[in-house]
Amino acid sequence: MNDPLVSTDFISPENAPATPRFDTLFAAAGALAEAAFPACLADGRGQIHQANAVARSLLDRLDKTTAQSLAAKIAEALDANAARQVELVFPEDSATNGTDIPAATLGFFLLPFPEDGLVLLLGQDVTFDRNLREALIESRQRYKELAETASDFVWETGADGCFTFLSSTGALGFPANALLGRNPASLLFDATETELAIPFHAISEMTGVELWFRDAKGSAACLSISARPLGDETGIWKGARGACQDITEMRLHQMEIARFQSRERLLLFLVRTIRDEVEPDRMLARAAAAIAHATGAEGCRIVTLMEKGSPSHGAEFGDVPAFDVEKTVLCDPKTTFPAAFSSPRPGLLSPTSYQGRQNGAVSIWREARPFDPDTGDLLISVADQLGIANEQIAIHHRLVHLSTTDALTGLLNRRAFHDKLNRRFARAAHGQEKAALFYLDLDNFKQTNDHHGHGAGDAALRKTSEILLRNTRGNDLVARHGGDEFVLWLENTNAATAEEKARALLDDAIALAEFSGGTNCPLGFSIGIAIFDPDHGETLADLLSRADAAMYLAKQDGKGGYRLASATRATPR
Repeated sequence: MNDPLVSTDFISPENAPATPRFDTLFAAAGALAEAAFPACLADGRGQIHQANAVARSLLDRLDKTTAQSLAAKIAEALDANAARQVELVFPEDSATNGTDIPAATLGFFLLPFPEDGLVLLLGQDVTFDRNLREALIESRQRYKELAETASDFVWETGADGCFTFLSSTGALGFPANALLGRNPASLLFDATETELAIPFHAISEMTGVELWFRDAKGSAACLSISARPLGDETGIWKGARGACQDITEMRLHQMEIARFQSRERLLLFLVRTIRDEVEPDRMLARAAAAIAHATGAEGCRIVTLMEKGSPSHGAEFGDVPAFDVEKTVLCDPKTTFPAAFSSPRPGLLSPTSYQGRQNGAVSIWREARPFDPDTGDLLISVADQLGIANEQIAIHHRLVHLSTTDALTGLLNRRAFHDKLNRRFARAAHGQEKAALFYLDLDNFKQTNDHHGHGAGDAALRKTSEILLRNTRGNDLVARHGGDEFVLWLENTNAATAEEKARALLDDAIALAEFSGGTNCPLGFSIGIAIFDPDHGETLADLLSRADAAMYLAKQDGKGGYRLASATRATPR
């Protein structure tokens, strides 16, 4: 059997059931006949018994599907003996006069009268309401989509500061329901920032506030937050509402660029310093300060490896603890660099090298927090530049050594000795300190060369330098003055100490006997000594002259002895 249809074929009067209480409503002068709204009377099958003019015009526009839906609703109301409500859409239609009838939406109230087996339908044009509702829904959807497009998520917090609403997409990798009821401050990456006024608890409008949070994976995430406070009708604060944009990638990229620029500035500074600074100590001192500042370290130390492999402190900056990690770290073949050390302070160390040869190290340290991997990478890059600097310093030291050292004996040469003597003499005069100047000249050295050859003569000169170095201190000056003549400057030495030193040197001179040219011409040396006394106001030239004169007097006395010059003349001893 087919489903009942709402029909506009009205029942003929002879077949219509007696419904006097409804007939009067639809009669010519009835209450519903001339009503501006549709009204009709239908039975349980959907057969229309009565209808006013408005209803008739609308029913003619019903399509089959809508008619079936209405008939079903009529039967439902009658069977349940309960009022129902249905909304019907009537499509656009063209009238016989060519005028288009616009589409309309009507809401019908279905009032059942089961004792009569009839349902009264009263309609109301809800086209405007429906259109308004749909417009509002569309507008809300549009706003929602725009808000979600313009931000990663929108949110709202309550008076307790906890989330009361979040976008369906969630936030920071958390689903929305996992964050509802949670205080956003608990997600901050740095707990100390909870002391600040965060936008989620805004009491005034805030725009573009950036904060770092921990996401669902525990990683750092940066959010740009805009917020407005919420208040009730009395103005009492009851929460906040706003939007967040995840700018983590942008900030990390900017931080990477900043690190790169900082690294490039530091490396450029080092290159320029290495190129422009002539004095090695100043070069390394400026480099150590720049490295400490660029890495956020409390201190920095640069060491250079001398040719024999022993570390030499090149420069230090900051609060320098007493430590010597370079020897242990650099000598361990298992060490990977940059190497971390913990004592006496936590730090990093990286070796410097040039053309594959290790020539020093650079270290940084701080107590506050450990260095991150980026700092380690920076230190390695810095070490590459310092390797060039250390090589330049090594070349500089070699050149200085060549220009100030006698190649045969390794002692100071004449020029270097007098350069240093000028400073030592001035310091002794200023500090009211006595000192001794020794002139030594080998006895019978010509016979050694004539009898044994110049190779033996060179060996004798080297042996003499060993004797002199063995009998002097590290702060004394020892030089080959030229040929077979040597000179000594002994700090803080009076006449008695000088004579004692002279006797010790003469005793050790026996070691030169093997180089003698014959028994009648033993190889030894004669010594002339002049004591500098600052109270006498003597010049350096006078002191040198007295020592030289004393040495020649010692030779005249028969060689192999010494003479101590007086302040005015050389006096034999």
